[in-house]
Amino acid sequence: MREHGPKKRLAVIGGGMAGHVIAHAMQDTMNVSLIDPKTYVEVPMAVPRLLVEPDALPARIPYVQFLPRVTLIQGHATLMTDWSVDVETSQGAKQTVDFDYAVIASGSRYSDPLIKAAAASETERSAELATAHELYLSARTVVIVGGGAVGVEIAGEFVESLPNAKVIIVDSGKKLLQAAPSKFGTWAERFMMEHGVEVLLNDRVTSPSVGKQPTNGVVTTASGRTIKADAVIWATGVNVATEFAARAWPDAAEPDGRLKTDRFLRLVNHPTLFVAGDATNLPERRMAIVAGLHAPVVIKNLKALAVAANPVRVALTPYKPHPPNTAKGRMMFVTLGRHGGLSSLPFGQFRAAFLARIKSEDMLVGRVRKGVGIK
Repeated sequence: MREHGPKKRLAVIGGGMAGHVIAHAMQDTMNVSLIDPKTYVEVPMAVPRLLVEPDALPARIPYVQFLPRVTLIQGHATLMTDWSVDVETSQGAKQTVDFDYAVIASGSRYSDPLIKAAAASETERSAELATAHELYLSARTVVIVGGGAVGVEIAGEFVESLPNAKVIIVDSGKKLLQAAPSKFGTWAERFMMEHGVEVLLNDRVTSPSVGKQPTNGVVTTASGRTIKADAVIWATGVNVATEFAARAWPDAAEPDGRLKTDRFLRLVNHPTLFVAGDATNLPERRMAIVAGLHAPVVIKNLKALAVAANPVRVALTPYKPHPPNTAKGRMMFVTLGRHGGLSSLPFGQFRAAFLARIKSEDMLVGRVRKGVGIK
């Protein structure tokens, strides 16, 4: 039976691949506030494509288009309690948001904000991508720092759409896609060799500094190599964005900032606080597909709590993690341009273009838009 009285208050911190889905699903059930420094969500999987063709995909969706009953507070969370969160707004003001429940879905950030949107408005983000694209159009050599999924996908887009630029990947690991399914690294290195991409492994860029561009047209590495380069793309240096929660509850945070969660995706020993996406310390890959598995469980539990007269008696739905060696944990798609890629499914790994097109055709933008009711 539904409890009579005002709707319960929900604060969602972060509008990324878990946060925006949760806010959208809960806006009719609770009084929802979304705390995010941006006015939009950008599909992160689309970034490799947007770097070579900024207007290729409708990858940015303004929150006002699909969150009409959500209060957007544009700013950064600075500190939390079990019942409130302090926010520094984009205008420099201080604001405290009180809640009955909260979701920490603040995700992670790259050393280069080009890789994961941080610009406050769509206009600023569009200009940022356009400026980078102009640089790449005239570049003779582009160095991609990081041979993980993002770096490999960017290289795949470059060789297809900007073939006049020499592409060099520098990675400190022993192979590309080191954290991906076992066959991906060999397949990716073969693709790079076939398409003229130089791969430097067991090395790292020492100049310019992390997140910066070469001021003298030179990139140097730890091994002493000097590379003449016009641009550097920093597809590495990922840090979880949970400082505000780690400061409040240091015992609930891992050394890397990831938050300890219980089996219901709540912050350990804090039953009013849920955690989703990259912010969790679960033994899973940090991918949008995994955040998409967290969101339905958090939504189901919040909807049960929203109508409960006594939250302690609510039988919450547990979440079963998906480590990389389990069925759903094996799922991963790495694109190699618009028409190719690598696929890992519960039953095997494949270098088959028709499977990779599940992602490569529109970088999953259509699927994300459909998820919030927008064509």
